[in-house]
Amino acid sequence: MKKKDAIEHGEPAAYADFAGIEGRSTADDFLGAVGHHHVQMSAMADVKANIIITASSIVLTLALSHFEDPGYRATVILLLPFVTLALLFAIIAVLPKHKTISWAEGAVRPSRFNIMFFGHFASLSKERYLREMAQILKHDHAIYETMCEDIYGIGHYLDGYKYRYLRWSYLCFLLGFLLAGLSSAVRLFL
Repeated sequence: MKKKDAIEHGEPAAYADFAGIEGRSTADDFLGAVGHHHVQMSAMADVKANIIITASSIVLTLALSHFEDPGYRATVILLLPFVTLALLFAIIAVLPKHKTISWAEGAVRPSRFNIMFFGHFASLSKERYLREMAQILKHDHAIYETMCEDIYGIGHYLDGYKYRYLRWSYLCFLLGFLLAGLSSAVRLFL
């Protein structure tokens, strides 16, 4: 279903009607703030993952150096798998992930294709990219729709990928230390 005053080049079916939306500074500020917030959330997740990567690496090194000590062996055996999982989940969280989505000339734009994401538009020629962007920039509603799609894509990625693995990383790290602490306490008091 085509929207009124739609973009000419391969627009996918619309989920919402942006045709009546005119440009205004409040909308610009709002979308800019939301986009900036998502970028900050991504950077914050990267910092948290780097903290876990560093801490897990240190803990693994220290734990392995005490593995031969019979008094620490049970604690180390409990700690190692959880800290290793925490390290792996943190690495996965910061590992760049995107699928190249091709968009053939003259074809309808794939619904997941984000013209604002380098991993998608890099497959287009420079001329095609500039032509597609020029079409979007002709209409305020098309700019807003493109910005909203980009914000949704970033949020979807953060929620479904980066923060999910970061949460698993922190949970593994915490669980490993809780079990190791309980093991040490039982060993001390028994």
